[in-house]
Amino acid sequence: MKLPRLTENPILHVDLTPDNNLALRILRVYRQQCDCNWAEDTDGGEVKNPLLKMMNEHNRQRAEILDRAIAKLEG
Repeated sequence: MKLPRLTENPILHVDLTPDNNLALRILRVYRQQCDCNWAEDTDGGEVKNPLLKMMNEHNRQRAEILDRAIAKLEG
């Protein structure tokens, strides 16, 4: 089965050096992954497939939650 294309390349690796910034690095990478959405075509048009729309919406919701967690840890 061929998967639809992504809007950008996913991050494949995280620096897991055990230090005081590890949790933030992990959260930031997961947050960046939320910007990697599904696309149905190459011209950047609107996604119409209901499953892809739902997965992209879940990405947006995860991004909001992760943004709040990152802000708390940075604050």
